[in-house]
Amino acid sequence: MPQISHPKDSSARAFATPADNIVLIGFMGSGKSTLAQALALESSRFMLDSDALIQQRVGQSVKEYFASFGEAAFRAREAEFIAWVSSSVRGAIIATGGGMPIFHSVKEMGLVVYLRAEFDAICARLDSEQIAMRPLFGDMDNARRLFDSRRALYEKSAHLTIDATKPPHTLTQEILHHQSR
Repeated sequence: MPQISHPKDSSARAFATPADNIVLIGFMGSGKSTLAQALALESSRFMLDSDALIQQRVGQSVKEYFASFGEAAFRAREAEFIAWVSSSVRGAIIATGGGMPIFHSVKEMGLVVYLRAEFDAICARLDSEQIAMRPLFGDMDNARRLFDSRRALYEKSAHLTIDATKPPHTLTQEILHHQSR
């Protein structure tokens, strides 16, 4: 499976609960996948990227799947992912798609961390190829409106909100410290 990093020793996590998962949410380009990889390495856990796993399952990119089957079909695949994680996955770092917490409850998957960053900061960190891969960035004015409309829902969906403009190592330490309480 793509975007999965395996822990060095998973035996201690055999009886873990969904709360042992760390679920990263935020707008497209906020750094969810990058931070998930850093967290997985730092905590010796495995990492799941919801979009990558859905792409593997359906055999198309998110953009192609949206174009072929529409948003409702994609959101149904996300719901299947959430059900699977909630019932079967323990001790994971999970990077979600940007819309997942807008259309679904994600709290049952684990500790939900919102990576908060301003729209301009997100755009500044993405190159033209990364922007082209994200269908909703096709129209920057619409993307900004979407960003503005989602902020409150991200906040509401999260157990913890952190400033995503900090370096990944700092964010990793903040999240792991919060989870260890």
